[in-house]
Amino acid sequence: MTRIRTSLESSALMDRGGRPTLRELLGGLEFDAATGALRLNGARLALYHSEADRILRRELIARLGEAEARIFLLRRGFRMGLHDAAFVAASWPALDRGDAFTAGTRLHMFSGIVRVETQHNDFDFARGRFNAEFLWHNSIEAEAAGDPLRPAHGPACWQQLGYASGYASHFFGALVVYKETACAAQGHKCCRVVGRLAEGWGEEDAEVRLFRSRIEPAAHRQPQIAPPPLAGPSEGLEARLLAPVLPQLEQAAGLPLPCLIAGAGHAGQTAAALHLARLQGAEAQRLPGAGLEVGALSAAFAAHRKPRRKEVPQLLLIEGVEEMPPAVQVRLAGLLAEAEPQLRPRMALTSGLTLSALAAGGIAPPLWIRLMPLAVELPALSARGGDMADLAARLLTRLAHELGLADPGLAPGAAEALAPAGLDGLEAVLTAALVEGGTDEPLTAAALARHQLRIAAPDTAPDAAFALWLDQRLAAGGFSLDAHEAQIRAAAMARAGGNLSAAARLLGISRAQLAYREKPGKA
Repeated sequence: MTRIRTSLESSALMDRGGRPTLRELLGGLEFDAATGALRLNGARLALYHSEADRILRRELIARLGEAEARIFLLRRGFRMGLHDAAFVAASWPALDRGDAFTAGTRLHMFSGIVRVETQHNDFDFARGRFNAEFLWHNSIEAEAAGDPLRPAHGPACWQQLGYASGYASHFFGALVVYKETACAAQGHKCCRVVGRLAEGWGEEDAEVRLFRSRIEPAAHRQPQIAPPPLAGPSEGLEARLLAPVLPQLEQAAGLPLPCLIAGAGHAGQTAAALHLARLQGAEAQRLPGAGLEVGALSAAFAAHRKPRRKEVPQLLLIEGVEEMPPAVQVRLAGLLAEAEPQLRPRMALTSGLTLSALAAGGIAPPLWIRLMPLAVELPALSARGGDMADLAARLLTRLAHELGLADPGLAPGAAEALAPAGLDGLEAVLTAALVEGGTDEPLTAAALARHQLRIAAPDTAPDAAFALWLDQRLAAGGFSLDAHEAQIRAAAMARAGGNLSAAARLLGISRAQLAYREKPGKA
């Protein structure tokens, strides 16, 4: 048995914080003399003298210059942080997400690199907020760079900064940048570091630009798995879109159950599923439900059920569960029934139907039974009421940024002209109005209504049943258009619970137009 010498103060630190504690990490160490391998939870480690890092640092500075040496060590540390974050998530799959996140500080200490003292660590994965400050005591990099007679002219803990940034970036699914505001190598008592999401520093910040261009791996900047359709510079857009289901997604992230995310039309289901993947520290493998074959489903299910230890956890995401062939739906129900909950792959499924429609036969009953326990529903955009103006404004900001155009904003009351069938429709209307405008003038209700009519044009043709009914009524002598319009308005008002704006969106007209028609004698 390995004996670790500790002082009373050190012993108290061994069990402090979340899991895994320092004591648990030490308990997971195994050395096999027969193979010469030192392992932690099965992953191989190497034990070497700290002089090795000093040699590497000196050689890099001598051959590359200090600026490029710093970039090299930042990049190395960032990748090490990404790797360790994935290692923690895979090694302790049942771990609370907050504990897994803060385990980075304990791994840092466990490795003998530094002693970490938390000043504050405020994080909210669901809403994408992060702000933290730590003191680093006995930093091995500060020792390597420090000289009592010639203090360093700048912070020296380059690899450690990269590590902290990479570790945190993994859990947020977005770039986190740490900065060292004081360093022991400069003569300070200890090192002080501050971490924020890149957007918290601002995209024009010099360190953020450096991380974007030179430090963050390309695979992390541009993952093969597509980002949520609403991810972008418009802060809070996704949080606003997913607000109705955020508590349910946070609960789902900690349960070994498949999560069904439903909603009428395009209501943000994919964004919600990808957000769930980030909450779980996983990457999403997206499979379209339409045309999915039994063999492909079984293979994907098996691959996710037995991942390789070093791989980043995966979330199997099936988009459009109602479009899966019936035989595949039944097979999926069987696969979910066969495995114990803890042995099932992480899974999310989206649907363009409401939960009531799915329960009424939208998917095979055996599959509904398996998915029903953890099913959430996003409200249709037409039912978002007061959220519409804010969602449209935030989405407009993102679109303007992507197109390299100035964000004109929305004129007062302009959002009332919007009656989108889904997010794709809303994006199309705003994009068309943005391109047409080409100025800094806010987009008006008239401009949005014009493009709203254009995008709705294919849906204005009557379906066969309505056409037949209309032909029969006209052949029978006609009908009162005013009476039927009044009946339609009354139905829309009832559906909207008396909300004039919501009813107007259901009818595809502005609130002012509906209010005018509701006046006695004005229909």
